[in-house]
Amino acid sequence: MSGLGCRAPALVFLSLLLLAGTACDAARRVVIPLNGESLEALYWEPAKRLSPAVLLAAPAGQPKESWVSLGTRLRKQGYGVLALELSAGEPASNELRAAFEWMRLRKKVDAARIGIVGADQAANAAIEFAAREPLVRLVALLSPTETAAEEKTVEALRYYGFRPVLLAGEDAGAAGAVNGLAEASAGRATVSRAASGQEMRDELVAFLARHL
Repeated sequence: MSGLGCRAPALVFLSLLLLAGTACDAARRVVIPLNGESLEALYWEPAKRLSPAVLLAAPAGQPKESWVSLGTRLRKQGYGVLALELSAGEPASNELRAAFEWMRLRKKVDAARIGIVGADQAANAAIEFAAREPLVRLVALLSPTETAAEEKTVEALRYYGFRPVLLAGEDAGAAGAVNGLAEASAGRATVSRAASGQEMRDELVAFLARHL
């Protein structure tokens, strides 16, 4: 009986440690100032100072909570993560600018190592913003829409220069856009032919590890 009594505090302490680790990996809701209004986002704070960080941008209509699985995974691997949904009303460049500047001011984030991941229509916005912002370390375009191959986006990709860029698409529509953007990149882009969402996420994580 005395043995169990001695073990009980240790078991309780271990349980608290496990719960604390889970809580640390969870996101918290934050509000980012934007033209006198606010932009809601999810933020995973990195465990260490001067950590690389990733801005995850979803298109209008795709909630920021859709990034929770990937955001939690990236946080466990040492990244700071900010996830948001671009609105239909505010220009996407304004929202990305506000989110990027907010991230650069975080105490534990290395302001020189911030990448942007855009999905679907947000892929266009991501590369167009990064082309004008040289402090963006890298860009990943996940399942870009066919419009991603339009002249404006192609021009942005060319102006983006030699910074790392990942082009990934798992469906037929995205594959067409990826092919067009890959051709425009003249061999500078990393191109993924992922057959599933899980495979695409794995390739994204590997890309971030190499370049961020």
